[in-house]
Amino acid sequence: MDGVEVPKRKIRPGSEHMATWIELFYDLIFVAALLIFSSAASHLRVSQSLWIVAVFAASWWVWFTTTVCANRFHMSDLTHRVLLLCQMLLIVLMATESRASVKGHTALLCSEFGLLLGTLAVMHARAARLPTSDRLYARRLAALSAIGGVIFLATVPLPEDWRLGVAGIALLVLLPAALVSLSALAPLSEADEDHIVERMGLFTLIVCGEAFIEVAITASHQTITGIDIVSLIFEFVLVFALFTAYFEDIPAAGLLQRRMALWALAHMVAQGGIAAVGVGASKLVDLNDAARLPDSEILKLTVPLAVVYLALVVVGACTRRRPWRFLAISRAVAAGAVVVVGLVCWAIPFVHLPEALPLFCAVAVLNAAAVVRLRAGTVVAPA
Repeated sequence: MDGVEVPKRKIRPGSEHMATWIELFYDLIFVAALLIFSSAASHLRVSQSLWIVAVFAASWWVWFTTTVCANRFHMSDLTHRVLLLCQMLLIVLMATESRASVKGHTALLCSEFGLLLGTLAVMHARAARLPTSDRLYARRLAALSAIGGVIFLATVPLPEDWRLGVAGIALLVLLPAALVSLSALAPLSEADEDHIVERMGLFTLIVCGEAFIEVAITASHQTITGIDIVSLIFEFVLVFALFTAYFEDIPAAGLLQRRMALWALAHMVAQGGIAAVGVGASKLVDLNDAARLPDSEILKLTVPLAVVYLALVVVGACTRRRPWRFLAISRAVAAGAVVVVGLVCWAIPFVHLPEALPLFCAVAVLNAAAVVRLRAGTVVAPA
């Protein structure tokens, strides 16, 4: 409008790759995948849900590895976009197949993940030819991804038990090896550090939004009752408190590159916990009478919420915010308070999940307020 100066975002040299449109579109595919994962987990037993968690972790690893590749090598040509398109399709197929694979039909899932690793191998093989100081990292990731892809594709004709064993061992070896390979990266520039922190923040935002959407979609499938409204309010307040506690601190706190692997792993755990909180809250709107919910449902909310706060303790320790210990203590206290509330409500016969919800919300809101207050007394150390 006339007389109003519109502020322009300053783009530093070399940062034109930051949060590009293709990356944002790539993230949208994970919105769909997370909704499918959450929907599948909400209808399974705890032991079966752990399989969904494993599939989520495998998909997350592909997202993070692809993000690091974009961060370090800034590729955006046609071939790279075709590889991303293939990844998007395979991620959605994996998410769709995850629920069926719980019943023992994992051949298709393993073949899809093997093809995903193949795209990573090609992507990093192309990056290894670029004249950068990160060629060693690219060669390592290309080799790891290629070996992993061959192993997963080779498991397809095996019997189910053998397939699960070989695929599980391969995943347990590949994920740590890929994270350890991050130590081969050259020092991050200011623009690259901003980019990787921003990308992780965007993915955390996606998970927060998905957790609330999961409850809202479940409520939309039936007549709205009082407990449905309580669940929506609970999930909205809780997610907004977690959002505040994270974004008031982590994105602006930078990153200690020597702890990048731990920073990434802790983010994966926190994001998975946030998604699990959404699944736990959605159980309330699946039933007509909240009093009929088993008391164990309280623990299904208690555990992931406590895990989120503990994971954020680790994330904070991997940033350049100083001092970080008081923020870590506030999150550890919040995790302890969540456990106490959950155990007390589980042990008291006449206290059910609806009565526990306001207490969980109170813990989350108090922690968010503490983070805002404590952050004001900190600084971010230079890289």
